[in-house]
Amino acid sequence: MSKIPVLLIDDDEDLLQIGKVFLEDDGRITVKTVGSAEEALNLIAIHQFDVIVCDYRMPPGMDSNGLLKAMKEQGLDVPLIVFSGFAREDCATEAIKNGAAFYLQKSIQPDVQYTEMKNMILHLSMLRHVQQALFETRKEFELFSYSVSHDLRAPLRIIDGYCKILSDKYDANVPSDSQQYIGRIRAATGRMDAYFEDLLQLSRAGRLPMKTEQVNLSSMVTSILGELSHPAQGPHFMQEIERDVIVQGDRALLERALQQILENSCKYSKNRQQIRIDFGTIQIDGRTVYFVRDNGEGFDTTNAKDLFKPFHRFHPESQFPGTGIGLAIVQKIISRHEGSLRLESSVDGGTTIFFTLINGEN
Repeated sequence: MSKIPVLLIDDDEDLLQIGKVFLEDDGRITVKTVGSAEEALNLIAIHQFDVIVCDYRMPPGMDSNGLLKAMKEQGLDVPLIVFSGFAREDCATEAIKNGAAFYLQKSIQPDVQYTEMKNMILHLSMLRHVQQALFETRKEFELFSYSVSHDLRAPLRIIDGYCKILSDKYDANVPSDSQQYIGRIRAATGRMDAYFEDLLQLSRAGRLPMKTEQVNLSSMVTSILGELSHPAQGPHFMQEIERDVIVQGDRALLERALQQILENSCKYSKNRQQIRIDFGTIQIDGRTVYFVRDNGEGFDTTNAKDLFKPFHRFHPESQFPGTGIGLAIVQKIISRHEGSLRLESSVDGGTTIFFTLINGEN
């Protein structure tokens, strides 16, 4: 098993040597020592360290806070433990605010303080390797998504293309029952392509970088409803949209979530003589909660939590076509905005989706 590489920074040579001896004692850690933050900054850029331990103050040069700021500017992402003789709370607060992983106070008992430091190092190293593993897994998933998008969907389009050629070119010579079979093949490939597309949307919703800006949800809802086809454009369609509901969030992601919610509302309301969709806000325990309400078919909410899992649905596809992935996409987007999602519904009584945007409130 490889040892954990640690960089120890202190302007006191004796403390460097004592720290190196204590930390390397059980054989799991290997320590590189330097006497200044400036020298450390050069090493961090070219050598791999799992953890950095830096003395809080090292006059007259750069101190630990200066090192943290310089690392951030240079994009050097290595967890750093600030090792300090100061017991003041403001020193610890400043260090953590600047990005330190831990603030450890020096003790007159070296075995106690270095045991605590060693435990911190082991914890941070494990966390770093777990994060690296998650990063690699995400990269593999991105490659899989690319494969789904390009490689796996290509045969479906080829099948659909040849079926269309058969249907168009040899229409007069193809028996009616064979035409039906061709139609079913094309419908099945279309559904499979829709599954692939929604899976890709679910993947993108969880990994694309977020760009936070001011978003007018009221205008967004109005625009989406204006672009939807039947039933939103029918003569028996009514809507009530609260004006100027402004949040902070990622515009593209929020639009994708609202589009999915509103498409569902319209789809499950299509059999109503009078269709109504409302959007607005309510206050619950001092928090702003956003909602979309429809008067559609509704359903029994006994197992409603399953609706947020991919491929779970309560209505047969023959009645309401879809992939069963839409609400999973919505939940992923709301989660990325540090919010929550829930719904209320009853059979033949419509559905209301409630969501919060913890970092999206005014």
